[in-house]
Amino acid sequence: MNKRYIFLFSVLLILFFQIPFVKKNVIIAFNAIKETFLNLKKNINDELNAISNNKKLIKELEEKNKKLSFELSRLNAIFYTCKDLKKFKFIRKPGLEFTQAVSYVKLPDFTSVYVTFDKPVPHPIGLVYNNFAAGMIVKRVGNYGVALLNSNPKTSYAVYIGKNEIPGIFYGKENIIKYIPKFKPIKVGDLVITSGLDNIFYKGALVGKITEIKEKKLYQEAKIKLFYDTLNPTYFYAVTNKALIAPDTNATDTNTTEENLTKPTK
Repeated sequence: MNKRYIFLFSVLLILFFQIPFVKKNVIIAFNAIKETFLNLKKNINDELNAISNNKKLIKELEEKNKKLSFELSRLNAIFYTCKDLKKFKFIRKPGLEFTQAVSYVKLPDFTSVYVTFDKPVPHPIGLVYNNFAAGMIVKRVGNYGVALLNSNPKTSYAVYIGKNEIPGIFYGKENIIKYIPKFKPIKVGDLVITSGLDNIFYKGALVGKITEIKEKKLYQEAKIKLFYDTLNPTYFYAVTNKALIAPDTNATDTNTTEENLTKPTK
């Protein structure tokens, strides 16, 4: 009985949907549902694409941020480099090569540094800062030179004392000039310059002033106060062979006086 009712109901339902008015409205309703479903699917796809694009955009922005952070660090380094470089004076003498300290050779030793000097070092090469004798390059390691500052005990170079250019040898760390001829008059306050006779410096780089004199059996010794004696090395000129043989054409710039040349570094 139930099957007969179901069959009858199904036949009537089919006939009902065959009525033109009913059929038309059913199709309209079906199309509306289909369009709604397609729009919903499109919106979901658009949202997923937007999320994917946002992830890609975030990744791109993170990469740009890393690059910008790196550039900012680099520009800050350049800024502070230029800030320090303002104190570095131009020396008008041929054959001097600009070089920069990059790191200490071995901490806690602050008396030797690596510098940006990649040429052969067959013999010690003098370093000057604002026409102050600062130390010397003693060897090359890879693309860098190893420089011993005035404060290093292995630093030594030939000097002249006073207006009479009395010779001696400067030794680092103790800041002593040894082997000064016994009977040559020197006094406290005498200016000490490089002699250039050892082919390490040109003649006339400023070293310091005499503060104490000691009499030895065969020679004199003199304690000096250095003009360049710093634990924060920055920039130098390396004194090449060409600089040693070139005439000294006013080693410092025209705005530099002897008074500010002889002002010790801080």
